[in-house]
Amino acid sequence: MFKRSDESLIAKALNGDQHAWQQLVNRHQSALFYFGLRLLGSREDANDLLQDVLMVLCRNLGQYRGDSSFKSWLFGIANYRAMDMLRRRKYSDNDDELAEMPADAPGLPEQLASDRQQKQVQQQLRNLPAEQRLVLELKFYQQFTFDEIASQLAISSNTVKSRFYAALDKLRLQLEDNHVEQSANF
Repeated sequence: MFKRSDESLIAKALNGDQHAWQQLVNRHQSALFYFGLRLLGSREDANDLLQDVLMVLCRNLGQYRGDSSFKSWLFGIANYRAMDMLRRRKYSDNDDELAEMPADAPGLPEQLASDRQQKQVQQQLRNLPAEQRLVLELKFYQQFTFDEIASQLAISSNTVKSRFYAALDKLRLQLEDNHVEQSANF
């Protein structure tokens, strides 16, 4: 079946086509939810973020100019709203919420095959500063380029790369330390 582009769905939705609006929402809501879950740490916060982004989208869909992909524009809104939520709320440190995330969540990196490794990485991600966690989320899980991330966050590509590689170094060190501790316990 022919898959309509986001742009054609946007045009139809702006003309009042509810079916086109629903297709547009269905196409992106899962990725937005898992983005929120990984970044914010709880299903409740992820649902709040999703609803907030969809409300902003409903009110501001006509402001999309097409300068970047719709997905990039949409995740720019989600980035802003998620960072605002992180500033307003104390970050939830709930391991159970992340453990419930399905293995077939969109965009999970292939190198994190085992559930145990995924859980360890998710735990260590929560220890990163929000700016670094956000860049990793956008690069690994949403598969944006450094330039797209820079555009979304209104920072330079070099700053994005710096945050990305700093986060990877911190994760590597944390995971190595965790592995050494686990080996010592045997």
